[in-house]
Amino acid sequence: MQSQNEILKINSFLSVALPIIVGVVRTILKSFDWQVSEEGKGFDLAFSIKSGEKQIKFYLQNLLMEIATIDRDEVSLRFDENLRDFDFFLAKTARLTESKLNILFHLLKEEDVGTAIENISQSAKQYERIRIWRIDPKSPDKGQTEAGGSVS
Repeated sequence: MQSQNEILKINSFLSVALPIIVGVVRTILKSFDWQVSEEGKGFDLAFSIKSGEKQIKFYLQNLLMEIATIDRDEVSLRFDENLRDFDFFLAKTARLTESKLNILFHLLKEEDVGTAIENISQSAKQYERIRIWRIDPKSPDKGQTEAGGSVS
């Protein structure tokens, strides 16, 4: 059962930290030669990134929950009390943001999604919880296929 107190702490933290985290990610993404637009707001914000023929949507929900909680996949989420220390907040935010953006860079750098996922898997074990969905408008069925393992 979810603790209302923990949810309140997570929501309070995100109401203050979300604009900071979004601003950092926005600044990093716009520093590259990519077309970047935003879809949604707040917790549901996603960045749509176009580089050449590739288009990727970068959703912030998992990043935000990883920063705010001890383990975003726990059944009963718990606020990471260490975030009350600003240095800890900065270090955790930088580390997790870098790990998510590193995945994005791999996907944009490689022509083949399978090769990109292989490179991601080889570079770090922390990427075992990543979910990448591939939508290929040029494929005959124009369907959506999961491009790799557990990627989120």
